[in-house]
Parts: sequence; C-alpha cells; structure tokens
Amino acid sequence: MSTTTPAADGAAGSEQARREAAAWATWQESPWGRLRYRVLAVLLRERCAQLGPAPLRVLDAGGGDGRDALQLALAGHEVTVLDASPDVLGAARAAATAAGVADRVRTVAADLEDLTALAALTRHRAGGSGSFDVVLCHDVLQHRGGAQQVADDVATLASSLRPGGLLSLMAPNPAADVLAAALRDGPAQAWVVLDAERGEDPATGRSVLRLDPAVVEEAVGAAGCEVVGRAGVLTVTTLLEDAHRADERSVADLEELEVELSRREEFRRTARFWHLLARRR
Repeated sequence: MSTTTPAADGAAGSEQARREAAAWATWQESPWGRLRYRVLAVLLRERCAQLGPAPLRVLDAGGGDGRDALQLALAGHEVTVLDASPDVLGAARAAATAAGVADRVRTVAADLEDLTALAALTRHRAGGSGSFDVVLCHDVLQHRGGAQQVADDVATLASSLRPGGLLSLMAPNPAADVLAAALRDGPAQAWVVLDAERGEDPATGRSVLRLDPAVVEEAVGAAGCEVVGRAGVLTVTTLLEDAHRADERSVADLEELEVELSRREEFRRTARFWHLLARRR
C-alpha cells in the first residue's frame, strides 16, 4: 500500500494513518500477504529477464517499504523506491541492507506528481538515453481518486519510461470483492458490493476506488503504451483468506498453484488482484 494519497489534517489524520500502516504491515506478514509478494515476484522476474540483462533501471512508484522492489534488487537490478512517507522508506532501506543489496536500492521521498521531475533527472544522469526501464505501481491507483485521476497518474507513470520500457500496474480486482462478500456475508451483501463505486480495503478498512482493469487499460493506451500481459494474482487465495487455517506447507503449495493460475486467462477475472504489463511505444 502506498502512502501517496493525502491523509486527513491534524492529529486525528496522523493517528488514522498510523493505524492503517500498522494494519497493512500485519497483512503483509500474514501467509496471504507474503504469498502475494512471492507470486508477483515470479511474474516480474520473468518479464524483466525478457526485457534485457541486469541491471535494469527500475522505479517503484508508491513503493512503500519496498517489498516488490527488493525482489528485483536481489535479481541484480537498480531500484528507486518513491513514496511520500519517510517512515516506510526507512523500512525499505533497512530491508535492502539486511538483504545485502543496499547499493542497488535508493529511496526518494516524493509523491506521484513529482515523477516528471524524477524522470528528467534520471535522463540527465543517463546521458539523455532515457529514463526508467521498468516502472512499478502496485496497490496505489485505487487510493488516488476517480477515473480522471487514474488517467493522469498512468500518463505520468508512462512518461517516466524509456521507449520500449515496461509499466507494471496492480490493484484489487472488483470481481473478487463480490465473491468475497458472498462467501463472508452472504448474497445480500454481494448485491450491495456488485456495482458500488467504492469499497473497503480488507487489510486496512480504508475506503478505496473499485478499479476495473478495463478503465486502466484505456488509460494505458491513451498514455502511449500497449498492453503486453494480463494476469490475476491470488486466485484460490481469495476463497481461502483466513490466516488461522494456513501454515508454511500449505502456503508453499499454494504458491506453485497461484503462479500457474496467474498465467491462465480463465482465472484472471476472479483473482484477488489484477495485474497489467504494458510497453511504452
């Protein structure tokens, strides 16, 4: 979860932000949270290998504590984690140091609106050859606002890519919300959720946009990118998300299954998260 959205003013807003951050950290450490990062890491490593040899220049926009970025740093890539929260960026640096890749991870305290300046700086340092090879933006867009804000954000993210570079976007899948509501609370609640514009983040309780991937694909095309990959992340897990029923063996077995299901079109629409990969033309 990114902290790139404005919080409420004053002490109440700060306390709310702390509660949300603590809830998110708890989910990250749950079996299902760890599984989300592991499955996506497989997909990203495969795609980055197709793009070219390490080191690639990677930007994780709204990257929080850098869990996605760290996997790519471990694969030999040079990663910049951008987030508005100094606290979570400190956690990202600590994780990079513990993993022995501190020299491949840098952090920038900034919001998505600062990406244009950051991309220009990267182009300058690269001798004008382009900006980032890969830009990640995961679990961010649903916190940012309506369709126009999403379109603006996608355009900004795309502008940070070199021609031919990859944009990786991920957010909760609205279809999974309906399935989860039906299983957890019954058909009546599923009807309530079905066409709702906003929903509740199950990890933090925060109100978020229910973001159809088709809307994002339209924004991707308008930003000068072509979709080259679609996947669903955590398909079976959507139906099993109960940390009390999980152990490391079951999570390991699920990981192998979830990676395979993420590659199959028929499972994509009901997965917990949708994932899009696009190439800048």
